[in-house]
Amino acid sequence: MLRRAAKAAWWVATPHLMPQRLKMLKVRRHLGGVASVNVLGAAIQIKPAYLAFNPKPVQAALGAPLRACPIASEAGTYSMESDWRNFRYSYVPPRRPDHLRALSCQPFFSIVVPAYNTPELLLQRLLSSVRAQWYERYELILVDDNSPLEAARAALRQAAGDHVKVIALDQNLGISGATNAGIREASGDYIVFLDHDDELTPDCLWELAQAVDATNADFIYSDEDKILPSGEFSLPFYKPDWSPDTIMSTMFTCHVSAVRRSLVEELGGLRSEYDGAQDWDLVLRIAEKTSRIVHIAKVLYHWRVIPGSVAADLAEKPYAVDASVRAREAALVRRGQAGALEPLPNLPGHARVKYALSGTPLISIIIPSRDNGAVLAQCIASIMKGTEYRHFEIVVMDNGSRQPETLDHLRALAGTSQVTVVSYDFPFNYSEINNVGARHARGEILVFLNDDTEVISADWLERMAGYAQLPHVGAVGAKLLYPKSRLMQHCGIVNLGAGPGHAFLAADADTPVAFARNMLEYNWLAVTGACLMIERAKFESVGRFDESFPIAYNDVDLCFGLTQAGYYNVLCPSVELVHHESLTRGDDSLDPRKLERLVRERGRLYEKHPRFFMRDPFHNLNLSPSDVHFRIPAG
Repeated sequence: MLRRAAKAAWWVATPHLMPQRLKMLKVRRHLGGVASVNVLGAAIQIKPAYLAFNPKPVQAALGAPLRACPIASEAGTYSMESDWRNFRYSYVPPRRPDHLRALSCQPFFSIVVPAYNTPELLLQRLLSSVRAQWYERYELILVDDNSPLEAARAALRQAAGDHVKVIALDQNLGISGATNAGIREASGDYIVFLDHDDELTPDCLWELAQAVDATNADFIYSDEDKILPSGEFSLPFYKPDWSPDTIMSTMFTCHVSAVRRSLVEELGGLRSEYDGAQDWDLVLRIAEKTSRIVHIAKVLYHWRVIPGSVAADLAEKPYAVDASVRAREAALVRRGQAGALEPLPNLPGHARVKYALSGTPLISIIIPSRDNGAVLAQCIASIMKGTEYRHFEIVVMDNGSRQPETLDHLRALAGTSQVTVVSYDFPFNYSEINNVGARHARGEILVFLNDDTEVISADWLERMAGYAQLPHVGAVGAKLLYPKSRLMQHCGIVNLGAGPGHAFLAADADTPVAFARNMLEYNWLAVTGACLMIERAKFESVGRFDESFPIAYNDVDLCFGLTQAGYYNVLCPSVELVHHESLTRGDDSLDPRKLERLVRERGRLYEKHPRFFMRDPFHNLNLSPSDVHFRIPAG
């Protein structure tokens, strides 16, 4: 009630914004969410019109007794702040239910912690976080990796007792060797990995147990956040569901991780040659053995930020970066996939995979156009002059052009060796035109391309095709930029409350956002048909473009179908094209007739794919359902 009253007061106090709000309310009633609108010729984001009351932890007094505030979520009280502009994330501990529901499967967890010179305060907080677990079928195995500090060894010895085993190693084995020693002593059904200076949330094991009971998963991972040196919670990572191409770009599963013990033993445990990225190497090998991988969309792990740690900065430990590259190179070799890891100059500590093209496949570029001669000429010229891979053909689908200059240009194109012009003088239907173009094309790989695009990246075809040829990949997209700028028009499509929308619309292409989703290869639920590559066999296997979607959502429908068929769509942000779509062009949602059609076709999209109604497995339900920038909702 307090929030509602404050919201009403804010609206009354700001009447100058009322016309814009009324306009957006009409859109929201139809679309069920909020998107950007054009005001005075500029794209601006309408901020949510409410006050947020934001909990944040307040540090306990310095010098407090060691056990007065044993875990991070109890390290103070929570104050309420009624200013959304100063909103900061804070983890709020869940309330334990009065009765935990009965589970038909009650797994036993072995929590394995390799420890080395662990500060006593942090060890006590780790122990307290484990003792606070709602689910009590666990054992904690602390492995002292031959710590040189007697105080650290003594603190570990004192921790031994109920539920807790302590193993003291005679020599230092490193993080993999120490963890493997703990795994050998484990008796649990699952191994839960916990670093010696981190904390589990009190519901962590309970959520893992529920996931095992519901799915019989082999590997489970959750969302996570970080504990700053100040004691405040920060940087929550709300992750996508399992994404095989994302894991080759960044170690997104990370914490918390639980793996079936028999699978860990089958894989031979962790490998010391990849220390620093030993968990990444393990996850890559797990994914080659099982598809029973489950994501819990809740923060179940607090990763402590300590100066010099990877949690603070990945580049702090060059050996870890090197190990991560070698682990992925080893995965390519095991999988029989030719490719190379290349560093990202604007993102230190990160590398992406460039897959080598298998053979020299003919790539067919299908471009629908109508009376757009100058723009089409620019598009084709950029392909001809700026493309390194030369085994391609262009199929121009002329949708009934009438202007003499366009017809002259089409006749000139038809006389070139790599261009075929197909006349298709029927009412515009994007799906139908591209399906006809695919039938006229000869290539085994198809590219559907808008005529108002312009190639920037010379290696665009082989980079995209390297992904398109992977057996698990469906559609491959590219990063599209607005002209004369570095602002993004497309970097993947998210499926939110208002329906499908372009992620990071009009954001800077060179500034990492949302854990570098705009700079690393991530899996997406959909990519735009303005530049979409796919193998012909996969395109035909899902029924091509659905011609009952003539204007909107035809590309999204195709991508939904590919996902339902078991494929993963991916975007290559290293491939850039200019998309000459105006920043201030009219928004369909503000034209009554177009809006009606848009809503109708969106309804049909979800009737056909009910699994994706208000759900995007590559987004996260903890993020705002009305914000394409992956922001955390305030309030």
